[in-house]
Amino acid sequence: MENMIRTARQWMNVRLRDGFLTDKFEVGIEEFVDFAQRHLELMDGTKIRCPCNDRKCQNQSFQELDIVRFHLEKNGFVRDYYVWYKHGEPVVQQNSNQNVQRSVESDVAIEYAQPNNACQAMLMDVIGPSFNPNVTEDIPNLATQELYEMLKASEQEVWPGNPYGHSKLSTVARLLNLKAKHHFSERCFDDICQFLFELLPENNVMTDSFYSTKKLMQGLGLPVEKIHCCINGCMIYWGEDSELISCKFCNHPRYKRHHASNRQKTNVPHKKMYYFPLTPRLQRLYASKATSNDMRWHKEHNTEESVMRHCSDSPAWKHFDQIYPSFAVESRNVRLGLCIDGFQPFGQTGQQYSSWPVIVTPYNLPPYMCMKDEYMFLSIIVPGPRNPKEKLDVFLQPLIAELKHLWEVGIKTYDVSSKQNFQMRAVLMWTISDFPAYSMLSGWSTAGKLACPYFMENSDAFSLSKGGKISWFDNHRKFLLMEHPFRRNKKTFRKGQTVLKGAPPIRSGVEILELIENYGFKKP
Repeated sequence: MENMIRTARQWMNVRLRDGFLTDKFEVGIEEFVDFAQRHLELMDGTKIRCPCNDRKCQNQSFQELDIVRFHLEKNGFVRDYYVWYKHGEPVVQQNSNQNVQRSVESDVAIEYAQPNNACQAMLMDVIGPSFNPNVTEDIPNLATQELYEMLKASEQEVWPGNPYGHSKLSTVARLLNLKAKHHFSERCFDDICQFLFELLPENNVMTDSFYSTKKLMQGLGLPVEKIHCCINGCMIYWGEDSELISCKFCNHPRYKRHHASNRQKTNVPHKKMYYFPLTPRLQRLYASKATSNDMRWHKEHNTEESVMRHCSDSPAWKHFDQIYPSFAVESRNVRLGLCIDGFQPFGQTGQQYSSWPVIVTPYNLPPYMCMKDEYMFLSIIVPGPRNPKEKLDVFLQPLIAELKHLWEVGIKTYDVSSKQNFQMRAVLMWTISDFPAYSMLSGWSTAGKLACPYFMENSDAFSLSKGGKISWFDNHRKFLLMEHPFRRNKKTFRKGQTVLKGAPPIRSGVEILELIENYGFKKP
């Protein structure tokens, strides 16, 4: 079968004749584009993977249809791409006894992405377009098994032969949407489930309570933890402090005081934060064929000397690989970046409220994926209304503990591309923030004459004579060559000032660690 496809598509090797595009090649391009457009689940919006022979494409980048046509006319198809498996065509492998057909971009994805079942399409968005629960070699871990169960739930009808084809998953998803929209209580939701269970035929599989509905949907969603906080931001009631009823620093009570007329028995905290565990989100990237191969892109992509297209081409990345070879040898280990910034969610109403989201991004993915919203994982929402400032580290404790565990121990993870379990580890490579948030993350004061975290006391900052503000003007001349005329210029820069000293040395990590130890800042 594969040989027949190869023979029928020999036109892919005959792009030019006498310097002009052949008619068969132009017709073949249109045939390919029409085929790719029919598999929406493998497209990125209106874009498809470009299979041209340029090293920047080769089925790695998504492009608009017109650009794909132009690239194919200019560069031709990538070598030996006779079976368009990256665009939804089944891969056919020859066996000694029979032809065994395996679809890399599985027919399961095509079936479950039909528009008549929006809930199934939503499920495929979560687990990836190439998800196939029937082909395994290792036993998947618990998280992957939950995805399998969700897939089976999406197939199971509420009762056989129902006219609208509602599945168990789509029904409970619709009910949860109504609950959020119309503010049902849990008791009301339980009564509705019981009534529907009685109303439907006897062989229905309708859930009977809000609890059973949440258990069913738990495999689709990802966990979130609500952690109580001190109203002053002194501490969070987490880990060893989870049972405390008052702040151990300011003694402020954990819960709001009940009024005499209020019969409410549930304790309501003064403040709480939301923490979204990172580990299951990273595991989900390997549970889907849509992303599992791309998580090794940083190791397998073509590199060019002195050209940096991705973080993996940077000296810092390569230096880390040299320092920690045991981590670098497993290409599926995850490199992370952390970003934090504050915003006012109620800015238009005039209410002063500052919230601080913490976002973690995996940099294993190629550039056209790692900067997309769906791969920027919201990990923490630091509550307002005030800026946490130097107390930000209090709210980062759960994330730091999880990152330390992923670095030191790791977690057993199922890789669907190789159908094997492996011990996934992770490391936080960078933090990305503006200068005020840099101060909150690092603890280094970004105000005053010592604000520069590199030159510290070697900075030439000075106070303005009238305004009193700190200025770093004329701090750059010391980086010039010693014979540069600007160093002796007394008029253009600060009046009457010449610069004769050289640039201060940049401290290494070891030197900075020694400084911290001398100041007594390092924790035992």
